[in-house]
Amino acid sequence: MSSSNKNASIQAFFQPTPSTSPVKPIHDPAHSTETVGDGFTTNELQTALKPALSSPRDTWHPTGEYAECEIRDLQPGPRAVTFMGRVANIFDVGMGTGKTPKSAKGCVKLCVKDERAAVTVRVWWADEARYLAGLGKVRLGVLVSVTGANTCTVSNGESGNLSSMAAPLFASLFPERDRSCHLMIHSRSDVGVMLKRPLGHSDSRPLTGLMTLQNFIDGGYDVIDAKILVVVKSLVERKDTSVVENMNIVVHDDTAEATLGLWGTVCCSPGTTLSVAPAEGVAADTLNPNPDAAKAAEPWKPGETVLLLQAPGFKLGRFTYLNLTSTTLVDVDPAMKDAVWLRNWALRQKCREAVNPPFPRDLDDFARAAPGETFQGYLSVILMEVRLLENYKRQMLFAGECCCMPLYANALAANCKGCDKSVNLRLNPKLLGQVIDETAAVSGGKLLLSDQAWTELLGRIPAQLLQMSCEQIKYLADRILFGRLTLAFGWTSDESKAGGRICVMGVRSG
Repeated sequence: MSSSNKNASIQAFFQPTPSTSPVKPIHDPAHSTETVGDGFTTNELQTALKPALSSPRDTWHPTGEYAECEIRDLQPGPRAVTFMGRVANIFDVGMGTGKTPKSAKGCVKLCVKDERAAVTVRVWWADEARYLAGLGKVRLGVLVSVTGANTCTVSNGESGNLSSMAAPLFASLFPERDRSCHLMIHSRSDVGVMLKRPLGHSDSRPLTGLMTLQNFIDGGYDVIDAKILVVVKSLVERKDTSVVENMNIVVHDDTAEATLGLWGTVCCSPGTTLSVAPAEGVAADTLNPNPDAAKAAEPWKPGETVLLLQAPGFKLGRFTYLNLTSTTLVDVDPAMKDAVWLRNWALRQKCREAVNPPFPRDLDDFARAAPGETFQGYLSVILMEVRLLENYKRQMLFAGECCCMPLYANALAANCKGCDKSVNLRLNPKLLGQVIDETAAVSGGKLLLSDQAWTELLGRIPAQLLQMSCEQIKYLADRILFGRLTLAFGWTSDESKAGGRICVMGVRSG
């Protein structure tokens, strides 16, 4: 072996290491004509990211047979059942963290009740747009049909668990992923008669735990499942079409007044019904609407809509604040005698306190149909006070009412400060002060004149008053002051018509 081979090192058998790494060629995508893909077309990517769902208007066809039963007959465990009830509570659950398109993004808990029992229904949703179109429009008191294959129970009913004490059973639905479950909203076929009795109600005995609002404030809230019956007094609608997250409703009975706060999805309850296409698995029926169904689907009305609240949340202070908890049950216009009495009382109060109630156009029909309660006649009176000029200067010539708030203006129409809607105004009844005859006197504002009566009294239509100057208004007021008039009037004992006021249909001089 040579000496050169003997002195060779191990490093000599390897390639020499370069001083710098080789420079890779720069690839400019903007000037490249080749498109590198991942093997999927654009349509395939869109289909994977946004799976095509069936049209919401498609009729849902059950995949098997479902047993019809009442809520009290539900048993824990898997079972294909269908039942009907009315929504007594709505509360939202936090947003989910699912990454796939069909993963649950949120859940809405519905407390559904009939006349004997209640159940908690958890409805999961994956598409937010379909949620807002369907579940986002579910209202308190609406009639629904629940179809599912699984029901189960919970050992306790504490707040924050799957169910509540008022509805210990629960059913879970995921219509977008499981075609065996379905939620039908009867928005067109509901005539407002089915399943309207409160839980435990009987005509032979009073409802357990029912108390007045004042008794509830004074300590009745400590009673288990305390119930209060109230009527909506003031309902202010939104001025815009933005999403409503909170709505305060003033409610009262004949003893006290409180504010009912609604949060989340339940805020849609006082407003309009389902007006857009419902979500998949959350469908509305397609029967032709009828007058009774349209009346049952009307929004809540001040002075008419009665609410039965069971175990409401409360906050006492200078003002009483009520809210809905997970254990609260709400009956909208329940079928009970106390609700009828409270509604009639509220209508009487509304007409009594109205600034300028509408003139009953069918007063003559009332007199002919019920001569014992309604009558017509003539009054010979003298006007002792005319406040035409005073109200003209105060911009109170015309008056009306909207959202339980009075409206005054020297115009035929004005915008409501609550809902921003245009409201037609009539002449203010307080333009006339004291009116007397030989036996008694009537204070200002107690006579309700029709448009024809105002025209005969003033000698011109109400709209022409707006074209007159202050001097002309004063001259007109002085001309009719202390004048003797003959009034053709009508009166009815039903205080829900014109608030029990004397309705003047015509005016003659002398």
